[in-house]
Amino acid sequence: MQIVSASFCADGANALVLLESGEQCIINTALPPDEQLRRLLADWLAAGGHIAPHVAPVVDLVTHAADRRWQKEVGGIVVDGIPVATDDRAKLMITGARVAAMADPAWTTTWHGTDGNSYPVDAAAMVAISDAVQAHVNATFATFATVKAAIEAGAITTAAQVDAAFAAATAA
Repeated sequence: MQIVSASFCADGANALVLLESGEQCIINTALPPDEQLRRLLADWLAAGGHIAPHVAPVVDLVTHAADRRWQKEVGGIVVDGIPVATDDRAKLMITGARVAAMADPAWTTTWHGTDGNSYPVDAAAMVAISDAVQAHVNATFATFATVKAAIEAGAITTAAQVDAAFAAATAA
């Protein structure tokens, strides 16, 4: 069993090894070399002296798109120069602040931006922040719906196309 070539897989933790026989195998490079060889030989013997060809994992594009949507949703936005967190906790705080701002037009607070700075925010600014966050969240769901439909129609067939669609929607 002689190795002809080896290259790292996309996950960075495994290597794809091409054997002299033309067979391929995966080696977990995070394991010590003796354990890698032991596992490789065990797999080889369990397969009757043959290592099954490498099969690239199938990417569930809808799941990938849902993950990209969530990443965009919680990735934050900038509203009137204030970098605003959009994770679930931040959205709860923004909702509470909006309720207070709507109840008292003279309401003010100091808001902590994602850049680590503090920003004075009045009632009108908090309503604007809340509106912008809601529009941002809605846009991520609209993009997901469009991408999902394109996946189901066969127009989007790769994870890179999913990523590009979300990048384009964010840039717009």
